[in-house]
Amino acid sequence: MESKDLFGVPRRPNPDAATAPAPASTGRRYGAAAIDGTLAVICAAMSGLVYVLSLPASEAPPLTSGNLWLRVLVAGMGLSLINQVLLGLLFRCSVGKLLVGTRVVRMADGGRPRLWQLLGRWIGGITYGLTILPIGFFLGGSEAPPLDFSGVRIVKASADS
Repeated sequence: MESKDLFGVPRRPNPDAATAPAPASTGRRYGAAAIDGTLAVICAAMSGLVYVLSLPASEAPPLTSGNLWLRVLVAGMGLSLINQVLLGLLFRCSVGKLLVGTRVVRMADGGRPRLWQLLGRWIGGITYGLTILPIGFFLGGSEAPPLDFSGVRIVKASADS
């Protein structure tokens, strides 16, 4: 049976489908994650700062304000979602991946990842980065390479793609 995309157009088989692309080096993968994480944190902090500076001094919220921290969290997660999922869908890379020379591909055939795969990868990456990774470093580190989530792999960007 012929595979079709969302609009019913038959998918062309990928000539490299016999072999899944090799993952990018650990340094490139963690480098891209560090850049993307830093970008999200900076965006979140800027959002909080703009919010605080937009209020009169007499109405400035304390640093324990739930509204302030909700705004910061939503801004950071929103930028992360756009950076990882939307840019990954459109360009096959986030800002960090672009800077270190990597991109995301489907593990099965090296093709363009689907939206649900990128969403799953984003959720899995945040969960892994905020729980498992810090625990591993706290307990002495690990030589294990970063994980691939949802059938998506980070590979070195080639000049012809």
